[in-house]
Amino acid sequence: MSMSRLVTTSGTRGLISLLCVSGAIAQLADSEEPAPGALHDGSKSGTWLFPVERLNLALPRWLRFGGQFRSRFEGEDGVKYTTTNDAYLLTQFRFDVTIQPTQWLTFFGETQDSRVFFNQHVPDAVPYQNTWDIRQAYVQIGSVKEGWADVIVGRQVFAFGDERVIGPSDWLNMGRTFDAARLDLHQPGYKVSLFASSVIIGVDGAMDHHLQSNNLYGVYGSFQNAIPKGTLEPYVLWRVAPGNAGLPETANLGHLNEVTLGVHASGALPAAFDYDIEMDRQTGSLGPDSIRAWAGYWNLGRTFRGVPLAPRIFIESNYASGSGNPSGHTWSTFDQIYPSSHDKLEFADQFGRKNIQQIRAGMEQTIGKKWKFKQAYENLWLATTQDALYASSGAISIPANPTAPSRHLGQEIDLIGEYQVHKGITAGFGYARLFSGRYLRAVSPGKDYGYPFAYLTYGF
Repeated sequence: MSMSRLVTTSGTRGLISLLCVSGAIAQLADSEEPAPGALHDGSKSGTWLFPVERLNLALPRWLRFGGQFRSRFEGEDGVKYTTTNDAYLLTQFRFDVTIQPTQWLTFFGETQDSRVFFNQHVPDAVPYQNTWDIRQAYVQIGSVKEGWADVIVGRQVFAFGDERVIGPSDWLNMGRTFDAARLDLHQPGYKVSLFASSVIIGVDGAMDHHLQSNNLYGVYGSFQNAIPKGTLEPYVLWRVAPGNAGLPETANLGHLNEVTLGVHASGALPAAFDYDIEMDRQTGSLGPDSIRAWAGYWNLGRTFRGVPLAPRIFIESNYASGSGNPSGHTWSTFDQIYPSSHDKLEFADQFGRKNIQQIRAGMEQTIGKKWKFKQAYENLWLATTQDALYASSGAISIPANPTAPSRHLGQEIDLIGEYQVHKGITAGFGYARLFSGRYLRAVSPGKDYGYPFAYLTYGF
């Protein structure tokens, strides 16, 4: 049996197994689901699905355990736009403990184990695999629900706005956390976060740590009803990074000293329309070059209430600048910083928010309380062929090719479904297909890229 045939067969078996397990759990959970509002207290059927909840009921109120297990099959048809294929199974296990001796003092710790199985071409390394490590470990003084301030110090998750600039990137098998000190000021209707942080660099088989001098400082505000029926989120971020670390953001060009001014606004409009807008401007220096970069995101949607499935149709556009003059002294490649990049440009996650232009249209539907579907079409271009094509990680995927005959990267179709099996149990599946455009066909082998997936998430 050939290697490609073996990969396809093992991937198909993995997908079928995962779907069968999802279906079995769905039948058991649906048949044993308690009445709305009922607790999993040991007297209800189906509590074997949530043993930690039952344990927590027996523990003192100041001690709680929790966690999550996720299994996801992924296939890649056309790795790096070649005839190479792969299919593998990802597992992610998280277990956490919360100790809260008083209302104003909380200790939180979380461990994570991420692994990849049956892979032939993707590496046994970050972000696919990072075995047993500390994901979060922090102390919190104050309450996010009461009072006017709280402080969190230690390893923690950051998630701001739509996570286009800073997010945990949870679709990745490892995810992202920060070593940080954070102060949140809050009252009903507003919240302002001030933080100093350094992103965690994952290394499989070793204790994860941040990179010294690779720091992100910021002020992020969120003001409800500052605009009619909407939320306004202005922010300022200051990023510094060493020049000799080989980070995708510095591209070995020297020390990074970068300021990002941004604003995110979202809300409702008349006639069941809604909008979501985010704009960023970057200045500063990268080695000997000055930084002048920007990015924008614009989304307009409308929900058709009173019709079957209440569909929401939307159209959106993304733009992130690239450096159009390689011999100049102005660096115009937008730094995407630390986003949750999955499905921000396209579902196959082949491109980063750097030197990119995109337009997307699609539809979302909800069936009952459990089913969600999404269909989308994307068209993508480079902002300039003078700059590289960047992967979703921010690293260079294909070096700059100024002689390329076109900026057109390709078109993509996404078909996605998700089912809420039970409280704490979610299953999903889908397929994304990127049809290579003239640019990819000219500067790479040019094969179309296919991405089938199916997952099961179990929170306990």
